[in-house]
Amino acid sequence: MPRTLDRIARAAVSVLILALIAGLPVEALSDTPVEVTPHQEETVAPYVARVYFDAKAKDGSDSYFEILKDGKRVYVQKARTKGEKFFIGTMYKDDPDAAMVKMGMDITGAGQPDLVISEYTGSANCCLLFHIFEIGPTFKKLGTIDAEFGDSGPHFVHPDKDSKGTGLAIEIHDWTFANWNTDFADSPAPKVILRFSDNAYRVAPDLMRAPVLSASDLAARAAEVKSYAPSAKGGMWPHAKVAPQLWGTMLDLIYSGHADDAWKFLDDAWPPNLQGKDAFARDFRAQLAKSKYWPTVEAMNTAKASS
Repeated sequence: MPRTLDRIARAAVSVLILALIAGLPVEALSDTPVEVTPHQEETVAPYVARVYFDAKAKDGSDSYFEILKDGKRVYVQKARTKGEKFFIGTMYKDDPDAAMVKMGMDITGAGQPDLVISEYTGSANCCLLFHIFEIGPTFKKLGTIDAEFGDSGPHFVHPDKDSKGTGLAIEIHDWTFANWNTDFADSPAPKVILRFSDNAYRVAPDLMRAPVLSASDLAARAAEVKSYAPSAKGGMWPHAKVAPQLWGTMLDLIYSGHADDAWKFLDDAWPPNLQGKDAFARDFRAQLAKSKYWPTVEAMNTAKASS
């Protein structure tokens, strides 16, 4: 019996040595192979979308998604950092938008089935991206929409019945003013609406235009800005404390096509005991110009609204 046990032990050692020489992980010798299985999979023939996530991974290498056509991989994307996750469609299945972006639905209005993959980067207050693919006779990636901060702000919406084009629009927010002279929680982020046009997602000014805020609403907002308690200490911009609602209201007006009213609101709402209104206007314009959406928003305000 001792000789038999000795032979078994030597054999086990030999197998382990051979495995190490071959570069195999020791876990591969166990009865349960270690592998990452899809935690989400959906099929719209001939396409299959699979999403993988390994919570035990020390980096993001085991978080990725792949798209197969007729059993062959046509696209794969891996996470860049630990904590990133991918989802087929929306992040949450109880999201009101989930039913609108199921795999195989025509998202763009081009008459072809599409696929939406949501990517959540996992950072604080951040960040959500939509990867959109056409999965018809020809496979192609249509674009990536960077919704930036927050995981609940972006929405897929049905365009107004009187607007141009078909398909779903994507409503996101412009976070150019995040943490600008206030904390993130109070940072205004005006709405931006994108529509698929000319083979890309572009700002849709006709969907962003909205009636100007009522005079009573603007007056109430101006009163709140003037009565902002920290402003009572006086001072000069940018060291003086100004209510974020000031530029939040200005942004809402500008991004709905009413820039002239935004500048009038600045005049009406600026606290009388603060100095530096012109400096504020200069800084506001400089920050606004940093937005990637600004060229289109600026043009929307200089052009006459469609009748």
